[in-house]
Amino acid sequence: MKTAGLGSQWRQPKFEYLDAGTVEEACSLLFRYEGKAKLIAGGTDLLVSMRKQKIRPEYVINVKTIPNLDYIRHDGDGLRIGALATLGEIENSPLISDRFPVIGDTARKIGTPQVRNVATVGGNLCNASPSADMAPPLIGFGAKARLMGPEGERIVALEQFFTGPGESKLHIGEMLTEIQISDPPPRTRGVYVKLPARTAIDLAVVGVAVVLTLDAKGGQILDARIVLGAVAPTPMRARQAESVIKGKTMSDRLTEEAAQIAAEEAKPISDVRGSASYRKEMVEVLTREAIMQAVASP
Repeated sequence: MKTAGLGSQWRQPKFEYLDAGTVEEACSLLFRYEGKAKLIAGGTDLLVSMRKQKIRPEYVINVKTIPNLDYIRHDGDGLRIGALATLGEIENSPLISDRFPVIGDTARKIGTPQVRNVATVGGNLCNASPSADMAPPLIGFGAKARLMGPEGERIVALEQFFTGPGESKLHIGEMLTEIQISDPPPRTRGVYVKLPARTAIDLAVVGVAVVLTLDAKGGQILDARIVLGAVAPTPMRARQAESVIKGKTMSDRLTEEAAQIAAEEAKPISDVRGSASYRKEMVEVLTREAIMQAVASP
């Protein structure tokens, strides 16, 4: 156990820094210091929040060195991504590029290469930011979160994992260990587009993921998922917009109707990155663009 303090420029009280060598040890420490501890891996979200004094943990538990949690593999039924896999590893994974290219493309749109080399997928999701970029495409593919804690393992649909800004369904003493994605039906393709605040490395003002399954001829939509980010307290499915195109043969009229309905379903707020009305307008624009890209994808 180490005790560390941040310099005066951080204006942060001292905290205890703990190393966890196993998932069980990390969960035990989280349970012991209920509500007073935070996990750290890459630290790209946690340290910023601590610097801004949004959170003030008394204990910081390092999980980066826990072995065998940074894998990216296919087990015959689907993709498995360990919570400690970095965004850079996801971005550059041939397996992801071959089977789920939109997930790698999304990782590539987050931060800088330096950030992606240390930021983990687990951290991006467990921070539970409404603008977390990895969430919409993963939800679009029906991803599940594997959670471990004092009471053992449980699986939660990622769509249900987020409960509010900075809040999730993690119980006391639990940590995310794996993201699971079943293989989609043939002719399924996904697209994620986002509007950053100023530059490509900024947080999303609006993010839209579209995952479509087309028939053999490529015209009819057999299944559709439209997932919006940064326009509600949590990433959200635009279910009414999905129903407009599901089972239909795509046309410009249907695309436009679905985009308009997605904008109506969005529940954005106004903040320094954009007004609520602007966000709704951009939901329509980006949904239209994402649907057109997904339909046109090879």
